Amino acid sequence: MVQKSGLNERLNAFEAIRKWLTQGTFFKSQALSPFAMELSLGVCRHHLFFLYALKKNVRKMPELKTQILIEMGFYQLFYMDSVPDYAALSETVKTARLAEVGENNIKLITGVLRAVQKNGFPALPPQKVARISLQYSVPEWLVRLWLDEGGAEYAEARAQKTVEKPAQWIRVNTRKTTLESVRNEFRIQGREFGERFLEVPPEVKVSSLLQSPLFAGGFFSFQNPASLGVVSLLSVGPGMRVWDACAAPGGKTALLAEMDFPCRILASDISEARIKKMDDLFARLHLDGIETCILDVLNHSFDAEFDRILLDVPCSNLGVVSRRPESLYRLSSDDLKSLSEMQYRILAAASKALKPGGVLVYATCSPEPKETTQVIRRFLRENPHFETAGKPLNSETPEPGFDQFFAQALKRNA
Repeated sequence: MVQKSGLNERLNAFEAIRKWLTQGTFFKSQALSPFAMELSLGVCRHHLFFLYALKKNVRKMPELKTQILIEMGFYQLFYMDSVPDYAALSETVKTARLAEVGENNIKLITGVLRAVQKNGFPALPPQKVARISLQYSVPEWLVRLWLDEGGAEYAEARAQKTVEKPAQWIRVNTRKTTLESVRNEFRIQGREFGERFLEVPPEVKVSSLLQSPLFAGGFFSFQNPASLGVVSLLSVGPGMRVWDACAAPGGKTALLAEMDFPCRILASDISEARIKKMDDLFARLHLDGIETCILDVLNHSFDAEFDRILLDVPCSNLGVVSRRPESLYRLSSDDLKSLSEMQYRILAAASKALKPGGVLVYATCSPEPKETTQVIRRFLRENPHFETAGKPLNSETPEPGFDQFFAQALKRNA
């Protein structure tokens, strides 16, 4: 029997999806249970496909609340193995009553869900752009962009990542314990990377790890191992002064502080609330050598003061859409242009704080050329006293479970 708490979780998911569609609110800010989070993210990842299926089964599109409930039903019926079909139908109806959509709309919800349960989802259109867009719930302008960048196979591969559930990884705090100790404590059999990252298998509940004494004691955090490549480009040595200029939420700062070379780190962000969360993170991990401050990179007063600068700039998040699918629906082609301009301005401003001979690492959670190589080329053209230090890290085809990202080390010569 489905417990009453399951109904409450569905109602919470319904409200979270409604806020996302009407206000653009991210799900992670809504304190959802694991079940409600999976349901909300699942609807988001398949939203355009679900809308297409709904339109094929009604004469007139229903109001938003009814639409959301039908999409929730679709996801539970076809993508949540833990939910029996009868529960997907009955609990959706109960949620609809709590959402006060009216009996006529409840009949519509029931009819559409039963029809799709019996007949399956409608066939996709044969046109390449429309088919990829609907199959993977990616806006058509983005499919066209990827087709232009790398052709049909590349566009399909990029689009497919948007509906994949992201892998979860533990980053072991090697100042306090070892990867093997954490593995044995939780009996986790996942992959290892870089002697400090451990993949969490799907059958292990992340919520149970978060509630463990080891997490509270700072023995591990959650972070994708792609971050290690970015931090490693800094080539930090003992006694260096390092500025993480767009540091929140603080994962890369913490990773840097957990490594074996003592350095002095300034972690800054423009948001006071995000600084507070970073302070809480560093306190949980018992990390020293880190100073935090509220600071706008575009208005800093540093003058050649840092040996190393990490600049993980605000971006489109197109390399991590499996974890942040909401970002797809907030983005337009014009946004990529404005992001690129802002990223260049941040890079140009931060570079003034780097000592001659120092290294700055420019990084994004996006592999898009407008946000990556084009920004670097413009910066080098207008700042001839800088040069690239080694090849960029550009994970357009990352290892399974790794985020897509870009990072380029830049050296100041004078």
